[in-house]
Amino acid sequence: NPHSEYRPSANPNDPRSVYSPPNPNDPGRTDKALCGEVLQALAAQAFSGAQIELIWRLIAGVLHLGSVAFDPNRADAASVLPSSQASLPACEAVLGLNPGTLLKALCKRKLKVVKEWVEQDLSLAAANDNRDALSKAIYSRLFDRIIAQINVALQGGEQQVLDDGTARIIGIVDIFGFEVFENNSLEQLCINFANEKLQALFTKAVFKETIEAYKQDGIDAAEITFTDNADLLKLIEEPKVGVLAILSEECLVPKGSDGAFCEKVHEKHAKSKLLTRVKGKSASQGFGIAHFAGAVTYTVTSWLDKNKDPLSGDLEDLMRFADNEMLRDIFEEGSAAPEKGKKFKSTAFKGVINTFQSQLKSLVEVLDASSLHFVRCFKSNDRKAPDLCEESVLSRQLHTSGVLDALRVARTGFPDRLPFDEFCGTFAALYRGPPADLEKLSPKDRCLTLLKQLGTDAAKYKVGRERIFFGSGVLDELKAQRVALMASVAIQLQAGARGLVAPPPRRGGPARRA
Repeated sequence: NPHSEYRPSANPNDPRSVYSPPNPNDPGRTDKALCGEVLQALAAQAFSGAQIELIWRLIAGVLHLGSVAFDPNRADAASVLPSSQASLPACEAVLGLNPGTLLKALCKRKLKVVKEWVEQDLSLAAANDNRDALSKAIYSRLFDRIIAQINVALQGGEQQVLDDGTARIIGIVDIFGFEVFENNSLEQLCINFANEKLQALFTKAVFKETIEAYKQDGIDAAEITFTDNADLLKLIEEPKVGVLAILSEECLVPKGSDGAFCEKVHEKHAKSKLLTRVKGKSASQGFGIAHFAGAVTYTVTSWLDKNKDPLSGDLEDLMRFADNEMLRDIFEEGSAAPEKGKKFKSTAFKGVINTFQSQLKSLVEVLDASSLHFVRCFKSNDRKAPDLCEESVLSRQLHTSGVLDALRVARTGFPDRLPFDEFCGTFAALYRGPPADLEKLSPKDRCLTLLKQLGTDAAKYKVGRERIFFGSGVLDELKAQRVALMASVAIQLQAGARGLVAPPPRRGGPARRA
């Protein structure tokens, strides 16, 4: 929450604190009030007062790091500008580091020469990368730590109350929407790639599984057609030749560059209809991808730097020996020795993209194993203007998202299906005749007899090898008939019960007093 960053610099109990002016449209939403909400939310997740204080210190450390600036005139040996010297001891204090250690870790690196360790000055660019990478690492790991604590709190405390193997959960995935701007970079490719993966899940849930169910029961599925994005996913994530794999490979090249990466992408996919050259740009400046939601042009400036996001080993070691307990913990996670029989993790290069792909894969695996329900959100216009609805914009999104295809399949196909035994067990009560007559038949014939007696249109259902497939609305109509029958029986039972418990009527009318 960005409002939490006001906390270290604006203590609500400190009269010297300076807050930003209140919003005239909402005078109650001050920095002090927002800070109180964050404190209350953290306490609700079972964070102790001491832990909350450590969180503020880490955030303050990130803010102080952002104030550290290096002398632009010393490109080969980085040094901190005098104007930002005060930020270093302040950062060391809140992070619990020994004085002077942060400056050395930011501006120098240790090298082992023969049997001795020597220090080497870092360049200006390397020092800037060190500072930025450390800031990102602290904030990112702190964020993960808070999410982990929220999950524990939602489970009911420290003790695990759910068995991961048998627990049933209801989850909501609110994913960032498809993005296309005037200038699209690596961040937009990641976001749009995630949307492509979710689109593939939508296609599988709505179309592929339906077709497979038809085939298993010997029902013709030729009338079902849909647009698949498998080729586009292959373009982005295929090992060795996919766009993301080429990016990771270029990060390993000693003199790798954004331009060389882009040229390799065009070379590998020269015959692809999904990846195109950008009009007015060379093959080293960018490329276009035909996503399911529309074409997007990507500019590859700084992609290698964004993917590397380097954090030196010296800085990691420094964080692990900090006096700030939470800082020490979030940097020690995953650094312990492996259990017996297990190997150490590979030291091969893993960039931001690799981490993103791994997390996205885990998410998709969870979703793929779940019963999915989709809520589609559409932009009313491309200008982000309020109270403006453009029909062409909505129509484009309805077509590209597969919603219209899904509606067509639902209307012309058979979206509901039940095994023979389940259908008979549910609707046998509607049979008008001796139950024994129905029991003599095979499960399949029982279903056909029931449907014929109930007057169900034969064109609105298909009988497979083991299941019956119903057209849209048919199963709901049958359930309504069953509920109506149960209601009439309930009324009869209630009348009989009242008759049993009611006192018998007196003969000769009501008694009179003498």
